[in-house]
Amino acid sequence: MKENLDEIIDSILENVYPLFEQHPELQKLLRDMSMAVCADSANISPDQELFPSLLAQKGIALFEANYNAILGQVQSLDPSFKIACKAGCSYCCSSHITVTPQEGFHIALHLAATRSTEEFTALAEQCVEIGVGLESTTIEEFAKNYFQICPFLKDDKCSVYDVRPVLARNWISTDVEACRKSFDSKNKISVPQNALVMVQKDLIYAGQAAYLAGFGIDGNICSFMPLMAQILTYFEGTYGKWLAGEKLNGQM
Repeated sequence: MKENLDEIIDSILENVYPLFEQHPELQKLLRDMSMAVCADSANISPDQELFPSLLAQKGIALFEANYNAILGQVQSLDPSFKIACKAGCSYCCSSHITVTPQEGFHIALHLAATRSTEEFTALAEQCVEIGVGLESTTIEEFAKNYFQICPFLKDDKCSVYDVRPVLARNWISTDVEACRKSFDSKNKISVPQNALVMVQKDLIYAGQAAYLAGFGIDGNICSFMPLMAQILTYFEGTYGKWLAGEKLNGQM
């Protein structure tokens, strides 16, 4: 089982490892942190009520702990490293993001509990309208050319902030002007990032995907809008497919 877990984690982190090819000790640290995420998910199982929410919440808690620890270390080495993100700044909210299936179900359950039927339906329709673009292209091209205001953005603030995906939590900037330029270019200009801080999301992805594989469930990340379109319009059926090991819309 250990070998299989390593294979799953290494396959998900294969785009991360090259960032640290001069530092094999960091590559090992990242793999070990992903294994810890997998182990820390062991008290959650598919037969539990609200399984996806429990797993998503566990991922968020582990991410926050890892992220804060790494950010603290980076800032101790470079005191000038300051996060520029604040409420009302939403330049990044038109970017393509990926989420885990459990995060998608978690957000949907939150919406079902906090929105009226009319509001829920309107959000589902917006997700469908945006996500339909994936049908005529590959997910790589869909992500590359994506520039859409997130339907969960209201008055320049995230309306699902408490349950926002790990990637949204990890998407930070130290330079608002760089964010503005990226937005004006429709995301063609990248915002500079600190690699060690920005890979913290991948450790959650890898660890939880390895854990889900033990149940025959595909835990690979998905394009946000196609996934939410599927979940919000057909929750029970989509959830059943996921538990049965089927791929979901926009899943990589």
